[in-house]
Amino acid sequence: MLFRQAFTPKAQTESTDLKNPAPWFLKMFGHETNSGEKVTVNSALGVPAVYACVNILANGIATLPMQVFKRTATGRTRDKKHAVARLLETRPNPYQGPFKFKHLIETHRNLWGNAYINIDWGADGRPRALWMLNPSKTDPVVDTKTNELWYHTVLPNGDNVKIWHGDIIHLTALSTDGIKGKSPIQVMRESIGSAQAAQKFKVRFFRNGASTTGVLKVDGMLNSEAKDVVRKEWERANTGINNAQRVAILDAGLDYQSIQMPLKDAQFVESMKFDKTEIATFYNIPMHMVNELERATHSNIEQQAIDFIRNTLSPIYTQYQEEFSYSLFSEREMLNYYIKFNLEALLRADKKTQGEFYKLMTEIGAYSINKVLELEDEDAIEGGDKHRVDLNHVSLDIADEYQLARAGLLKGGEENQEE
Repeated sequence: MLFRQAFTPKAQTESTDLKNPAPWFLKMFGHETNSGEKVTVNSALGVPAVYACVNILANGIATLPMQVFKRTATGRTRDKKHAVARLLETRPNPYQGPFKFKHLIETHRNLWGNAYINIDWGADGRPRALWMLNPSKTDPVVDTKTNELWYHTVLPNGDNVKIWHGDIIHLTALSTDGIKGKSPIQVMRESIGSAQAAQKFKVRFFRNGASTTGVLKVDGMLNSEAKDVVRKEWERANTGINNAQRVAILDAGLDYQSIQMPLKDAQFVESMKFDKTEIATFYNIPMHMVNELERATHSNIEQQAIDFIRNTLSPIYTQYQEEFSYSLFSEREMLNYYIKFNLEALLRADKKTQGEFYKLMTEIGAYSINKVLELEDEDAIEGGDKHRVDLNHVSLDIADEYQLARAGLLKGGEENQEE
């Protein structure tokens, strides 16, 4: 009962009009910040740090192949013929390949906090296509009577539809209710608003010919009309890119005094760096990946790259694996099949380190020669599927017998000696 009450929609009693709009009405068109900037998804993408962070995460996931595996008596084997494998590895839908599809999912998740994929089922009960839904027009709603989750959305043709949760793959950012993720853009709107304000200030500054604000002094008193004329003529003649670095001519006793040069102010520069740092921190992106290299060294960049995979990408692709496996396989199939990302591309080191790794794996019999060639996208060789080990190593169950045989102390050896 309490669970149902928690998701019961409350009646909206507050009204508004266009002359005196209520705050909740204004939020429909973006969130205003203390800097005075209105932050929306589109305006946030105009901030380089936001664009870079979202693109880094989207590229990181999109470049990882999603593969279908089947559990076997001896471990697992990759299944390339399953309907789910063909969707994820070849074409999720007629308009998108795997890279574009995963890139769009991660972009939606990092901008709106939610990514919704509609499963188009075939007559055989297998998925035949995966379609992205517009996250700005999709909402998960719990039916308080049946306690079932439904997704209300607007299709591209304008139809309002309600989709059962079994036909949706839902990936979220941070969530406080376990159902809908919070939009990162809304959560960090103050930092984004500050960055937007700084950007606009720079644009206005250079639009005015990189001239600083100042005061025009004139002998005597001027009425308001005369002041407007003087200001207008001064700005026309001395501002704008075309007038930058030109010599200003002062007449009629005019004297110009500059107030300050804000772009040289260290505090202004630091505030812009701080905004970038905050945004990168929010998305858990290492600073060197957003071109902030002040404290970067070769050794710590390498370590940060490992931390990026472990602490940033790992939780993301884990959610993908769980949600896709649960939604695309039947209950019976889930006993044998699962989806997993191939991390080889991310974990690949330099050639020397990679060669040492292959050498170790072949020496202990974990990899065959053809397995190494497959990882390097090379053709297999005849007889390369055999796993080989060093002759100096034996299995544990015959270790004692092997040592005794070498020492000639086995029962058969003793009898031979007596003879």
